[in-house]
Amino acid sequence: MKIRTDARTLFILLWHWIFTGFLLGTLTLLGPVRWTTDRIRAAGWSGSAEKTVVLLFIALLTAVSAYLALRLTRRTLEAQSRAGRLGLPALSLAMFLTALWAWMTPGLMTGAAARTAEGSYSWSEFVFGPYPEKKRLAELKAEGYTAVISLLSMAVVPFEPVLFNREKETAKETGIELIHIPMLPWVSSNDHVAEELKKLERRGPGKYYVHCYLGKDRVNVFKNMLASVMGRAKTTSLDPENIRRLSNKERFERGMVTPLGKDVYFTPYPTDEEFFAYILNGTVKSVASLLNPGNPEDLPWIEKERR
Repeated sequence: MKIRTDARTLFILLWHWIFTGFLLGTLTLLGPVRWTTDRIRAAGWSGSAEKTVVLLFIALLTAVSAYLALRLTRRTLEAQSRAGRLGLPALSLAMFLTALWAWMTPGLMTGAAARTAEGSYSWSEFVFGPYPEKKRLAELKAEGYTAVISLLSMAVVPFEPVLFNREKETAKETGIELIHIPMLPWVSSNDHVAEELKKLERRGPGKYYVHCYLGKDRVNVFKNMLASVMGRAKTTSLDPENIRRLSNKERFERGMVTPLGKDVYFTPYPTDEEFFAYILNGTVKSVASLLNPGNPEDLPWIEKERR
């Protein structure tokens, strides 16, 4: 498909590619990618294999969206009327705004039946769940919650910065305190969280609602860090299907996950992603490392897992 390469044409091509690609990417992520990765994890594939499959989806998405953008650009340039020349770009913009609205509406992504988990500690009570909309914040205020703890990260663009700023304004209107303890899954050790938890402890008893975007991986890690810093709590999970467990994992990236007995597993050294998703999410009580501190080559790995 041959089209001109002047500035106007390139602008129209990028317009269609970015705006239609955003919607196609959203549909791909929520449909085929989510469906495929769920089954990959259930089958025990390695993290690198999962990433490879996702990259293939991204490559296919890039090719399909580029082809669609080329077709739309050609139709736009060939249109004889003003309405025709503006109609297709307006349609692409509408597709983009529809997808953006979906991402900015966490209740739509998490589902109306999103559940929570609760934990009572010696000094405070915590409830864990997904992003709270304005109605939920008002309910938390009416129920006497001390504050809301947001784990959203400003590095997760473009959605979480916007959602956090919205939450900050809504919390101010509602009259409930908002505490920001940003966390990043897999790519960060989140060492700063322990100090923030100690600050919470110094405040005295309270009741807190803790959330990330979907109320899954990050809240589970936060829960485990809370127990580690403040002492183990008896926690009742109301949404256990959201938690990844070693019992459902056949292999890690570096080798097999082998059951040795009831709730006892022998594994290779986990990757950062596997540590975050399966070890630090509150389902593992203790870790016994067989690395040798007398072997200098093992020392960096021992220190890393200790941290």
